[in-house]
Amino acid sequence: MKKTGLKKVLATMLITPIMVGTVFIFDNLASVTVEANEETTETSSVEDIAPLSLSDSSEEECFINVEGWDMKEGMPLYTDMYRVKKGEELVYHARVLDGYKLITPESTKKMIVTTNETFIAFDYEKIKPEKPEGNYIADGRYVTVTNKNYNTWSNFSWKYRQSGNVLLNKTFQAKGRYEHQNGSTYLSLYDANGKWYGYINEKGVKFGQGKQGAYIGYNKYVTITSKGYNTWSNFSWKTRHSGTTITNKTYLAKGKYHHINGSTYLSLYDKQGKWYGYINEKSGKVGKGQEGSYIADGRKVKVTSKNYNTWSNFSWKYRQSTKNMYNKTYTARGRYQHVNGSSYYSLYDGKGNWQGYINAAAVK
Repeated sequence: MKKTGLKKVLATMLITPIMVGTVFIFDNLASVTVEANEETTETSSVEDIAPLSLSDSSEEECFINVEGWDMKEGMPLYTDMYRVKKGEELVYHARVLDGYKLITPESTKKMIVTTNETFIAFDYEKIKPEKPEGNYIADGRYVTVTNKNYNTWSNFSWKYRQSGNVLLNKTFQAKGRYEHQNGSTYLSLYDANGKWYGYINEKGVKFGQGKQGAYIGYNKYVTITSKGYNTWSNFSWKTRHSGTTITNKTYLAKGKYHHINGSTYLSLYDKQGKWYGYINEKSGKVGKGQEGSYIADGRKVKVTSKNYNTWSNFSWKYRQSTKNMYNKTYTARGRYQHVNGSSYYSLYDGKGNWQGYINAAAVK
């Protein structure tokens, strides 16, 4: 038969666990490629390699030990034993082990087998289990807690830290975040003084553009009652209007910001929709409607015009004409600075009977 040269034979061997002296042979599914000179063109099968037998040896055969080791623990992970003919090339591929990574530089070792009891070793180390929360990711954004149903946690074993009720409407800096394997993102919250408040699901917050936190819709009417507060054009504190020019006026606060400094700032608009800037909410009082907030007064006023009506409410329900009140004196127990620019007094007669709301232009 004509010589065909080198031919590769892939042998897959299953070895039942046995003990030989101090060598353990484990259940194994390993691949060995043997290159040998053959004078046949037939394909070899696994039967071409004689089964392992310690009592069967020949000068033409060699036993090969292959071991995988946990280097940190100093213990074998597997031992494979093969029998091949001398002069053949053995190609051994290291096993892939769950929970371990191969640290030997090469995953395949080749050698011409010339001696019996040849030893091949591969080194492994345990793979550190992946944390369910994943790796820390630097962030730095500012967030406002807007949902009281999300608590904060001290760790990812879900140790409770603080209630969402306590944190609601407060702004924090999310210095970092974690993309948890449960599908949620958790933010690591810090206050303005660097105090840590724990981890919170990002579904419980809204992101802001800066330290002012997130914009929150408000749409309430506010009467400015203190001249000690200016309005600001931005949160770098550029002055927009002096407090003295906006005191005793009512504005629509379309939105608000809960700043990380602990204060809440309202975004003010007049009746034409002109923006007046941001102002600290401590500067005024919130009213029930466009009339603004009630302001206690107490002054005595005399009706000096017959051309005005009094009103039962600020939906302008007619009460009476000033023709019937002309030249009479009443007590204005309180007043409202309406967003329309007018002031309205709440009038009472000498017997304590309420007479309705009247425009301040009708009295002196």
